[in-house]
Amino acid sequence: MSNVPPAVFISRRTALAGLGAGELGVALAARGTSAQDATAMADYPMVGMWVVVRDVTVDTDAPSIVVYSADGGLIDPSQGVAGTWQATGPRSAAWTLIDILPDGSSGCVAVRSTGKIDEGDDDTLDAPYSFTVIGADGTVMVSGEGMSCDTRLMVEPIDAGGTAPPGFPVWAPAPPADATPTP
Repeated sequence: MSNVPPAVFISRRTALAGLGAGELGVALAARGTSAQDATAMADYPMVGMWVVVRDVTVDTDAPSIVVYSADGGLIDPSQGVAGTWQATGPRSAAWTLIDILPDGSSGCVAVRSTGKIDEGDDDTLDAPYSFTVIGADGTVMVSGEGMSCDTRLMVEPIDAGGTAPPGFPVWAPAPPADATPTP
């Protein structure tokens, strides 16, 4: 990262913001999708909503909510990113998502990932990924790898109010960069 000019420096956290959706993929037929494929994929284990810890080594980032659709779409409304996925096996998938950086002129982050839903547990997924920050001119500015952890978001009864959803991650928000520490 030392070769990245300060004006275009992208922090790992910014790059990983694009991961929210990316960490998980929902499966789709490897040859593409159609209305018939989407109907067939509706029961694929990854289709649905997942709570994603984008980087298991960072405890200060809030989780993302990722939606994997039966037609191969992948969206993370909490991060404003989208992508596509396809099935690679009966319980596994690969996906790619793109995050246009906030100012729109400096570039984007491409996240590529794979994952397999745990055997005997349709509600958890670990997903290794790579990310590449690409400048608006196509220059690769930085890249890296990581691991995300995902838990299926389940429907709960109304009387579950007052409790956290099962398996919902906890995090310790980092103070703002310009915050002054107190003794």
